[in-house]
Amino acid sequence: MKRTRKILAILASIGLVLALAGPILAAQLKSPDDVKTALRLLVQVSNDFKRQITNKNFARVPHEYMEYTEAADALRTAIKNEPADFKNRVETRLKAAVAAYQKISDMSSSATDPDKLMAEHAKAVTAMNAVFDLFPADFRPDPNLPPPGRGRGGQKSQ
Repeated sequence: MKRTRKILAILASIGLVLALAGPILAAQLKSPDDVKTALRLLVQVSNDFKRQITNKNFARVPHEYMEYTEAADALRTAIKNEPADFKNRVETRLKAAVAAYQKISDMSSSATDPDKLMAEHAKAVTAMNAVFDLFPADFRPDPNLPPPGRGRGGQKSQ
């Protein structure tokens, strides 16, 4: 009985160490600037999806999907030298996010109801946030900030 408890305690300790190792690993990424840039691009394109849907510019949505896949590829490139386990976790979640945005793109060709597309966009954002959860909080972009170069000091005061 004591031996079983001891084994369970050891296994629980190992599990705890592994659970804590994920965020520590992410904090020591080999290309942190590239990762931050790729995550920022994913948010920017997601915001562009939302803007096109809101403006009922459905014909533009497939282009946004192409840009989203490019941003996803940038993230894959940024983590290419990371441990396989981490890359696999990112890839699994990234595939789900890309598939969610592809669904919006596919729906946009016959869309007449922006509410349906916005509902799918909300699901896609949830999938994208699952990717972000694998990275330290300070790597995650604020989706409410305008992209660099847009909306910041664009007008001069007179």
